[in-house]
Formats: sequence, structure tokens, C-alpha cells
Amino acid sequence: MVIIKRINGQLANRLHFLSYFIANSKAYNYSLLVTCFPEYYNWFTPVGDEALRVTFTKTGVEQKALNKILNKLHALTLKFKIKLPGVTFHSITGNDLTLSQYDLNQPGFIKLAQQQVVIPEGWVYRDYVNFKKYLPQIKNLFSPKQEFRDAIEQEVNRARNMGDILIGVHIRRGDYIDFNGGKWFYSNEVYINKMRETEKLFSGKRCVFIICSQERLDANEFSDFKTVIAERPAIVDLYLLAECNYIFGPPSTFTGWASLYNTVPAYYMESADEKITINSFKEFFD
Repeated sequence: MVIIKRINGQLANRLHFLSYFIANSKAYNYSLLVTCFPEYYNWFTPVGDEALRVTFTKTGVEQKALNKILNKLHALTLKFKIKLPGVTFHSITGNDLTLSQYDLNQPGFIKLAQQQVVIPEGWVYRDYVNFKKYLPQIKNLFSPKQEFRDAIEQEVNRARNMGDILIGVHIRRGDYIDFNGGKWFYSNEVYINKMRETEKLFSGKRCVFIICSQERLDANEFSDFKTVIAERPAIVDLYLLAECNYIFGPPSTFTGWASLYNTVPAYYMESADEKITINSFKEFFD
């Protein structure tokens, strides 16, 4: 059994991280308990009949108490350098420092997960093979609630009535002012230039840009384009991007989840000066 008690980051980070473990637990037939998703749990309504070996704790006293106990036990094992019978706090902090991905398919990890309680500590746990294999079931599990699906459908229909090709634009600033030295903290001018470049790729077609951002945007700044701009919940923005024909934005798990969810080609803006070509847009597993 594996217990996920902590994941750094917000919605998209958690969806990616959990999906690797969900796929791995399905492949190797061990149970998975997630105690760090309660604030997002009610945003989803699973669909389909496929059973996955995962349980989510809901918000409440029991969830908080369980996490508190697990954190306390972990602190005690570190302080006194002891091991708890049948429990392994599995840390990959060294991998995180070097961004060296830890393959969940390693026999040693699988044996632990099947025979003990394993509590992972770290970010770069990955299992791309089984993630891709079980993606349909994972998509069913993380299907947004009907109210969000209705809002997404409304926005998509509005955009399709305006043009031929839907281009999702993820304007990510906020924490990106400091993240990675501010390398991917782009001004509106940079995004507008990318939108112009993208339009040229589809000459003769009417491009509609669905713009998603955590901040309030002035639609007048994008008046040269056909756009759909609104303040929306994060989950609506995320799955709205997944309904586009193409997506671009700075490197992030947010754009990545939208890309893989509906196999939408995405372009990750590594620099402001890099020119977009049609080959810049790639599917998540390419």
C-alpha cells in the first residue's frame, strides 16, 4: 500500500503526481490512499465502471488527524533514526535536487508497495509507461463535475461560433515572477506576439484564442484578435484548454495536463524570442 500525504503545488501538479501512482498501483495491484487532495476532491465526479485501486480522504477531522499522525511519525523516524515495522518513508530528495526522475517501475519500490505501507517523499516520481496505458481510466476518474462541464461547453460553443481553430493561451504569471529566476514570466506583449505568429501558421483559417489566466486581464489589450476572455475557476480554465485544437504557454503542469487529457498539441514557450512553427506543437507523449 502507498499513502500520498503531501504534494507540493496546486491542482495540475497534484493531478500529474497522483496519476503516476494511480497508474502504477493499477499495473502492480497495490492499494493507494491519498490524503492530500481534499480541497479539490469535490471538483470531480468520476465516470465509467473501471475500478482503480485508489481511495481519497475527504476534508474533515479524520483527514487532518491522519495527516498529522503521519507527519509526526515521519518526524520521529528522522529524529531518532528508527524504522517502523511494516512502514517505509520513501524519500527521493536527492532526485528532486538534480531533477533526476525516479522510475516507479523499479522492482525494489514495487516490492515495498506490495508488502508494506510506503509513504513517498519527493516530487520526481514518474511512470510514463503505465500512465499512458491507463490514461483513459485516469481521465474518467478526474472528470469535472457537471457544473464545470456545462461552463466549459458554453465557452467552447461560443468560441466555435467565432472561428475555425481554437488556440488555448495559458498566461501564467503569479509565482512565475520568482520561479526559475523569472525566466518564464512574460508580459502581455510577448503573448500577443506569439498569438500573431500562431495566426500566420493557419492562413485562411479564423483563429479564436481562448485565453486562460489566474489574473484579471484587460480584453482591450487583445482587441486585434478573436478572443474568449473571462475570469473562471482554475478547473474550468484547465479543462477548457483541453478542448482547444492547440495550446501554448510557458512550461507548466497546467498546460501539460490540458495537453495530455485530450491529446492536444502544445507549445511550451521556453523563451520570448523563440519563433513558433507548426512543429513547435507536440502531443504530451511525443
